[in-house]
Amino acid sequence: MKNILITGADGFLGKNLIEKLVKLDDVNIMHHSLGTSNLLLEKNLKECDFLFHFAAVHRPKDNEDFYKVNDDFFGYILKTLENSGNKCPVVLTSSIQATDNNDYGRSKIIAENMLKEFSDKNGNKAIIYRLLNVFGKWATPNHHSVVATFCHNINRDLPIIISNRNILMNFYYVDDVIESFLSQIKGVAVPDADGIYRLDESKIYHITLGELADKFFYFRDCQKKGVKPDITSDIDNKLYVTYLSYEEN
Repeated sequence: MKNILITGADGFLGKNLIEKLVKLDDVNIMHHSLGTSNLLLEKNLKECDFLFHFAAVHRPKDNEDFYKVNDDFFGYILKTLENSGNKCPVVLTSSIQATDNNDYGRSKIIAENMLKEFSDKNGNKAIIYRLLNVFGKWATPNHHSVVATFCHNINRDLPIIISNRNILMNFYYVDDVIESFLSQIKGVAVPDADGIYRLDESKIYHITLGELADKFFYFRDCQKKGVKPDITSDIDNKLYVTYLSYEEN
């Protein structure tokens, strides 16, 4: 039985990973989210065999929270692992914005470097993912996912804002991301030449903001007419599944 600890377990990636893990017979899932006591977190950090660190902030009210959560809290987690002598692999979800000159990007590169230094010192395997925008069920609308916002609002006939229809977006689909995470537990994933993990180029979906909105309006119109949409591509299928997950109950 392998103990898998997930921080940010109630978030977008956490929920999707847990959905897959509960179907496995040989794992015990340890949850951490807002409200989890430090005592329980420290106990789980001592006992876990694998750590997925998803806890992070994307749009805080105060930019200092980027560093408090994305760095200081992560530092506390790494220090607890070190003090307990736990050599478990650590997955850190970073971002392609890690090289950008803004507070979010800087907080991500700091976290990456912290993990690399921790790995060099203690021998834990450092698994750093620089993720693109990720879409799929359970992402929070009006927060950090334009797909979630479009799905939520268009499903409810609420307005959406498109500053430029021609902006090209690059996405990962959440199920593809989770599949890559699961491959880490099996020990079969291979990083890129720079040591960073990314999904294969074939798993990147390219679409403009205008095209994205048009697809969701099309899905809504089909819904209202009671007809099935004409799904002609892989991305159409994944966007449609995502759209349906935002239907009002």
